[in-house]
Amino acid sequence: MENGQRETDYRETANDDQINNGGYTENPFENMEDGLCKRCRCRTIDLSENPESILCRDCREELIRLKIPRLFYLIGAVVILLAALTFATSMKGLNNLSAYHKSKGMAEDGYIITVLDNLLYILEENPQNKNLAIRLADLGMKYAYYDYAAYAIDNYLAGKEVSDSEYDKLTSYIRKLDAYYATYDLYEEIGEKILSNAANTEDTDRILEEFRRELSEYIGEGGYDQALLYYYLGYMSIDEKERISYLQECISRNPYFYDAQAQIATYYRRNGELEKARRQLEEIYQVNKEDYAVLRSYATLELVEGNLAQGLDYASQAYAIYPEGDYVIDTYIVALAANGMMEEAQRLVEQYEKDYMFDDDLYDFLDGNMTLEEYYIG
Repeated sequence: MENGQRETDYRETANDDQINNGGYTENPFENMEDGLCKRCRCRTIDLSENPESILCRDCREELIRLKIPRLFYLIGAVVILLAALTFATSMKGLNNLSAYHKSKGMAEDGYIITVLDNLLYILEENPQNKNLAIRLADLGMKYAYYDYAAYAIDNYLAGKEVSDSEYDKLTSYIRKLDAYYATYDLYEEIGEKILSNAANTEDTDRILEEFRRELSEYIGEGGYDQALLYYYLGYMSIDEKERISYLQECISRNPYFYDAQAQIATYYRRNGELEKARRQLEEIYQVNKEDYAVLRSYATLELVEGNLAQGLDYASQAYAIYPEGDYVIDTYIVALAANGMMEEAQRLVEQYEKDYMFDDDLYDFLDGNMTLEEYYIG
């Protein structure tokens, strides 16, 4: 409608200008002598393009230029500029609309973080768009990226009018988020209390056991996120089988705990159960192709099975996403070395070893004293 109005205004302005400038709607020279140009009266009439012409070539071309007054050129330029700006804005809107409509499909294809980041970026440019905020909250909750969901609800939906069904859905999200963050706070509180009470002891096993005992008291309580509780219990377990048991309990309640999935796959790989590790990773990788822990675990599996280029690809992706993640830099260095890029691997070792403690096994592998199989299995 605005473009139509702009075009209408432009046409009205054009007609006014033609009227004000006289235009050239009639033949003002019809009574002049035959044979000569009726305007300059010096040159012969040019009939090459129009047998009815009364003008010479030069005068005709000059009049063609004069038929668009100079003011018209300015108006035309302004209209072209406005059209370009409108087109650019429209294309931006179309891109935003396209990103919104593609978000579910892209997330289902495994590009969850890309989708969430895109939606958040668009939402910050369109803060009144409730549909965008709800889509961001929906996907954040579905794939357990709760910080995105909480941000969308707190900053873009709180206090807004929504339908009854949307209200019920968002209320359920808030209950879930409250339980999740209550569990996170609980973990922090227990940790601070235990560490302050154990300031004078170096008995790590006893500290972790006390940590697990206190956390276990909240298993089954509705106000806490049970998947996150089991994840913390696994994180605090020294015994490998106990740790994996807790992590399996975690993903049975929420399969989108990606680090838990990756740890279980790594456990299988360490035990030489490579097929089980691959099944575990293939399933969760189809869900999320951008989680650094899954990518790192996948890299180690490909490396130990001899798929060196694929292993390097996964390792470099994990490193690009989150180089500070557990063993991400180690895995990337091993992948580089395994693919013959020893100089780059050594450069990264030198870069990181000032602030990071590598395992002795890494140096043994780089020195040629350990194979990939020995490094990753057992």
